Amino acid sequence: MSSEILLATDGSPSAADATREALELAKALDAPLVAVSVEHVTLPSYGYYGYAEIHEDLLAAERAHVLGVLAETSRLAEDAGVECETVACSGAVVDEICRIARERDVRLIVLGAHGWGAFHRFVFGSVSTGVMHDAPCPVLVVPGNSPATHERVHADTASI
Repeated sequence: MSSEILLATDGSPSAADATREALELAKALDAPLVAVSVEHVTLPSYGYYGYAEIHEDLLAAERAHVLGVLAETSRLAEDAGVECETVACSGAVVDEICRIARERDVRLIVLGAHGWGAFHRFVFGSVSTGVMHDAPCPVLVVPGNSPATHERVHADTASI
């Protein structure tokens, strides 16, 4: 088993909390960090005029977001004195995170929890739960503790 720690991040406030935790662990264990972000765009299965252009625009926006998240994570790792490699991939989020973890034989996966209630998890699914069930190694799910995370959770639940 390698000594790498895999950080799965989407740039959300809860992912920022997980990033801080992963950097602290990597530094304390003198372990390299592999930051993974997954492009994921879902669209209706039916087409219409202009569908291809909209799909390409959404893919380009998601790709730019993923690359930006990974660049920021790399910068934070450099500032913390942690060796960090970034991996951008595309596909089903849980499958891609677990695939990279298997391929690299990582020691630990770190990711954030959005703090959604049961309704939101049912509708949107839970990446952290999916990774915990499919991961080839231990998984650390970091609850969102930052003020931005709590504000978002409060705003999400206030509309239910």
